[in-house]
Amino acid sequence: MGGAKEPPRYQADPLFTDLPQPSHRAPGYYAEPLFTELPHQADQTSTGAVEAPFHELPKPSPGATALSPVAFGPHSLTPKQYIATYSPEQWEEFVLEWVLGLKKENYVGVVGLGGAYDHGADVAAFLTRRKTDGPWHCYQCKHYKSPLRPATAYPEMFKIIWAVAEKKYRVFPERYCFVAPMIGTTLEQLLVKPEKLREEFLLWVTKHTNRLADDYGKDAFRRTLALARRTDFSRFEAPTLEQILEQHAKSRYHVARFSTPLPPRPPKVPLPAELAAHESLYVQKLLAVYEEKFGCLRTRPEQAQAHPTAKGNLQRQREAFYRAEQLRTFCRDSVPPGTFATLQQAFYSGVKEVEEDDFETGWERLKAVLAAARDMQLARNQLFDTVEPEDRHGICHQLANDDDEDQLTWVRKGV
Repeated sequence: MGGAKEPPRYQADPLFTDLPQPSHRAPGYYAEPLFTELPHQADQTSTGAVEAPFHELPKPSPGATALSPVAFGPHSLTPKQYIATYSPEQWEEFVLEWVLGLKKENYVGVVGLGGAYDHGADVAAFLTRRKTDGPWHCYQCKHYKSPLRPATAYPEMFKIIWAVAEKKYRVFPERYCFVAPMIGTTLEQLLVKPEKLREEFLLWVTKHTNRLADDYGKDAFRRTLALARRTDFSRFEAPTLEQILEQHAKSRYHVARFSTPLPPRPPKVPLPAELAAHESLYVQKLLAVYEEKFGCLRTRPEQAQAHPTAKGNLQRQREAFYRAEQLRTFCRDSVPPGTFATLQQAFYSGVKEVEEDDFETGWERLKAVLAAARDMQLARNQLFDTVEPEDRHGICHQLANDDDEDQLTWVRKGV
């Protein structure tokens, strides 16, 4: 029994029920760190070869998205009530969304563990590109029917200490977070007294010496115990569900997961007086329309800006484009990845048939496509309900601004 054994897997209990209602928190626009910064800790083990048990986490499954029908009403569940119905796998996915929301403030990477054993971590978040060879945070997901107690936490704490002692990780995670819907009072009180927590943990180890030595191997057990005695137990933490939900509400996943209302859109931004490089393609297509209809040379935009009709039209189209760009940014911060692309595709599918029709002039084609976009029927859902008429026109210009040959254009030579 001299060699180190892989640790046993600890199974989650059945789901918990009957959580209290949460207090309402209005979602914001950005994720903020849950914790205040701590100084990075020096390596506490030797620098031998270390396993690489990580793989990139899959993105949260689409499930309900912001393009799904809204589910508001007096009988809708609160986020806490939804969480009460989760399986352990759904809870881990929710935690992943939360950590990804924190990533934009703190982390250069977020990964999950590969293989049959997690080596004490369900989710690992890196503060540097050195990953677990540098400062990192560990998230351990627990979804039980009852509050998380020390008897359940101690085996996981032993596992992460074992993983460092056996060089599965080169350094300890600076923070090790138990992420559970409910944290028991006893564990909660111990977590704010690190020295007491270590004393109680070591007492637990003493009571279970034989089993732990058998599970991990006698030599590995001794190394783990020696490391535990000199480990700073202030790294062990447990955020409350209220804290987690408050921060998840600021992520792009919250609206889709819990069918909550979208945050209000920001006000319009002033239109830049000068044409920007990123809008050159759709503007060139508009200038081709003005050249055909009004005789304004497309190589000289100032002619269109001086023409009484072309000037006003160009102004409106640019305002619509910038409003749609603002909607794109709003979606980036408020709804899951790919949502805005799905919205664009819906408009593309709705107006492309019109754009391909025969028209005498590009002016007529432009007007017909914008009218089709304005009048398009969209299924009622959380994102579509926030789309304004100006957004509809702007999305058409976003599609025209794509250099894909199959995207929208107004003047067709030889047609």
